[in-house]
Amino acid sequence: IAQSAHYAKPVNLLFERVILFLVNTFLLYLFFRIEFWILTRFSLNKKKAWFSFFVLFLFVGGISTMISQLLGIWFKGELTVYQYSIIRFIKDLILFITSVFVTNLIYLIIKNQERIEENKNLTIENFKNRYNALKNQADPHFLFNSLNSLNGLIGYDDERAHEYLIQLSSVFRYTIQEESVVTLSEELEFAESYMYLMKIRYGDALSVNIQIPDNHRDYYILPFAIQTLVENAVKHNIASLQKPLNLVIKSTDDEAIIVENNLQPRQDVRDGNGLGLSNLNERYWLMFRKNINIQADNSIFRVEIPLIKNLEKYSDKFHNIDKIFL
Repeated sequence: IAQSAHYAKPVNLLFERVILFLVNTFLLYLFFRIEFWILTRFSLNKKKAWFSFFVLFLFVGGISTMISQLLGIWFKGELTVYQYSIIRFIKDLILFITSVFVTNLIYLIIKNQERIEENKNLTIENFKNRYNALKNQADPHFLFNSLNSLNGLIGYDDERAHEYLIQLSSVFRYTIQEESVVTLSEELEFAESYMYLMKIRYGDALSVNIQIPDNHRDYYILPFAIQTLVENAVKHNIASLQKPLNLVIKSTDDEAIIVENNLQPRQDVRDGNGLGLSNLNERYWLMFRKNINIQADNSIFRVEIPLIKNLEKYSDKFHNIDKIFL
């Protein structure tokens, strides 16, 4: 009864409510300072931290208002100090748990986005370095042999020497281009110039038969892919008038290019610095997550490389393939 009289006094009731208000305000301030410290502590810059803090403040304010309204509906009439204290405690506890959850959620979302962006940049940079290193491994003997062939034509057949120089310049112009993928038509144009140079050198000891319909020529392929296979065939096989080397380049309905040759391996093949089949396979894996297919029997050596009909399915991964190498 004495306690009831005590809490009934307006002065005491007002004093205790003021104390509760000040304590809760201080705790709320301390809580927000801790939350802000958490946001800035875990590598979030100030701009993102203030934005996150502002979002958190609005969210907590909204939750607080909603809880107050619900409690006002639930507890009708006059509240005792004990009821008021319990209600404030429950509300503050709910706000604390909610705020911690939201703060950590904001932190995880921001850090996850930063990690994704960082990994993407590292992946692209690593991809560029590896891809360019593979693409730029040109055979140093090619230029030497080409100039020797040109020297043999000058003064002997000036017309062919002129055409040879045009084709040679076309080959080197293609080698300095920056495209990461090209159309099959562009690659074939380059390969034909390259094979023209090979034909001048080998004459009738080398024949090339291209069987590719027009509807496949708009597909995409890696630059130097066909040239690499032609170079590989010439390098590792005998090409003579007694044993001519016959190459066939054809496309399939399964969206692939096949380069095959009669198998007559040389015994004096030296290790070269060309792209090679393994490097070509790695380039395809880096760009398209596809592998080349190598088959050989007693008489035929065959390599199948993928054709890409649509580049759009790879654009999300590389954020516009053509722009990666700008």
